Amino acid sequence: MGKTRNYAKKLEGRRRKEEREAEKKRLEEMEKEKQLAEWWLIGAKDYTKEKEKEAKKVEKQMRKEINEETLRKEIEQYTKK
Repeated sequence: MGKTRNYAKKLEGRRRKEEREAEKKRLEEMEKEKQLAEWWLIGAKDYTKEKEKEAKKVEKQMRKEINEETLRKEIEQYTKK
C-alpha cells in the first residue's frame, strides 16, 4: 500500500481490502460446498429401480398365491360334489 497522508483514505483502502478478502473467502467456501455436494451425489446410489423391482416381485408372488388359493378352492368344490 502506498504512502497516504490522508488518514480517511487509508482507512477506506483497508476497508475495501478486507471486503475483497472476505468476498474471496466466501466464494472459496461456496466452491468447497459445491464440490462436496457433487461428491456426495457421485457416491450416492439410486435405489428407486431396485425398490420397483422388489415391489413387482412381491406383487407377482401375491398374484401367484391368490391364483393357487382360488384353484384349490375350485378343486375342493368339484371334489365335494
